[in-house]
Amino acid sequence: MATAILGMQWGDEGKGKVTHLLAKGADLVVRFNGGPNAGHTVIDRGVRFGTHLVPAGVFYPGVLSVLANGMVIDLEVLGQEMAEISLHLGGRPKLLLSETAHLILPYHRMVEDLEGMTGKFGTTRRGIAPAYRDRAAKAGVRVGDLLAPSRLRERIAERLDALARAWPGSQEVQGLSAQKLAADLLSQAGPFLEDIGDASGTIRRALDAGQNVLFEGAQGALLDLDFGTYPYVTSSSTTLAGLPNGIGVPLVDVERRIGVAKAYLTRVGDGPFPTELSEDVADYLRGKGGEFGTTTGRPRRCGWLDLVALRHAVTLNAPTHLAITKLDILSGMDEIKVCVAYRLRGSQISRFPLAAEDLAQCTPVYETLPGWSENLRGVREYDALPKEARSYLATIVENVGVPVGLVSVGAAPEETVETGFDSP
Repeated sequence: MATAILGMQWGDEGKGKVTHLLAKGADLVVRFNGGPNAGHTVIDRGVRFGTHLVPAGVFYPGVLSVLANGMVIDLEVLGQEMAEISLHLGGRPKLLLSETAHLILPYHRMVEDLEGMTGKFGTTRRGIAPAYRDRAAKAGVRVGDLLAPSRLRERIAERLDALARAWPGSQEVQGLSAQKLAADLLSQAGPFLEDIGDASGTIRRALDAGQNVLFEGAQGALLDLDFGTYPYVTSSSTTLAGLPNGIGVPLVDVERRIGVAKAYLTRVGDGPFPTELSEDVADYLRGKGGEFGTTTGRPRRCGWLDLVALRHAVTLNAPTHLAITKLDILSGMDEIKVCVAYRLRGSQISRFPLAAEDLAQCTPVYETLPGWSENLRGVREYDALPKEARSYLATIVENVGVPVGLVSVGAAPEETVETGFDSP
């Protein structure tokens, strides 16, 4: 079976926990987009990890973790993650790096600063957008170039020449050396050279053989480069449509598609956010939910669940099931609001505006639901949830038309209520 795990909001939905839970029975876990701007929190055997590049399946022996061609990879970050995880596991996990994935180099972070990108569009200062831009401009350096040092140096030198012409006044840029950058990359790549290969072919053969393949997406649908709140988006395709291109396998038959959504809503960085809360309620959610970025540590903006936005994400991803996370954070509230429509320029609408400028003018139309006081972290059966919590979940299902297959009631793997992924 092929399974895709996809974010239904502005990222930070809890995809790491869901992937980690389902990866136990996988043969391959494939990360297909993004780079170290992503941050997936995983608790494995009581130890909390914030992963940025390696798929969450890396914690299970025998599972092959694949970094596919749709990613941009920072070798320094990858080396740090693998060292920590290998120490935790007592051995090195199985890894495959796509030879056609692109590398993040130090000058990508420099360009972010020189162009004033830092702080705009929620950038994480990891060089993501410049790396993807080089990829599109055919000026990038790929993982496979690490296997041909002379070609690696030549490609870096060509890029440095172009940057020197573009930024003649930058001492940082002028001081870069292709020889040194290539040497540093090859040193960082040393532990991974034998892991570089044809990831697309490996994934295709696994699918053809009927193996259990789990596709792990980064960020969320509302940050998609094409269908998110542009320009406040990421630089890769974060939806199901981006999966085939991100792995190099066309027409992938993904039987199970799990859309992960938080029981409330958060966003990092700038961009429209109709249900954003201010002061007391937002501070409550942020503090109780630990809403600080895994990658940057920045506080997340918090708001009520937006069912208009969730319906938009559902149309983009066609999930067979939803995984609702952090339901436990809503415990203790007398009432909970959900956005069921918007008001835009005097009219009520139920669609998600595709222009960020229009979304910024939307005000939410709320439905108010009763809250509950019970602590949910010990609940393991759906029927044991408070009736108000079940009513809240039912409201989500009624509005988006997708069943809930999993409810997370705490950060630990065991703090989960599984309602079943077998059938819609």
